[in-house]
Amino acid sequence: MQNQNCPEWQNGYPDTMQKLKLYWNSLRRQSEIPLFFICYDSTALSVTPTGFSAPFLKALSKFDRATCIVCETEDIPLQTFSPSRPDLVEEIVKWIKADWNN
Repeated sequence: MQNQNCPEWQNGYPDTMQKLKLYWNSLRRQSEIPLFFICYDSTALSVTPTGFSAPFLKALSKFDRATCIVCETEDIPLQTFSPSRPDLVEEIVKWIKADWNN
């Protein structure tokens, strides 16, 4: 988030999901433009993908609607996109535009 010029969290790095959620909500309130949180499984296209842990996905599902996961589809209450889709970026952009307009 800091690489996208988001301000630092006043309490150092958020070291728990609860603190990350507080930081994320704060960023969304302060931002003049809509923000989206996209989690990409960097191992998804490898021979042995590791995926995301169930506790991580459960915690992330408590974030607001502007959050998505790029991984092989799992049964989670978040928007997901398969990393093997040939139109992955286009689909994410469509999702962002639809959310932005709501």
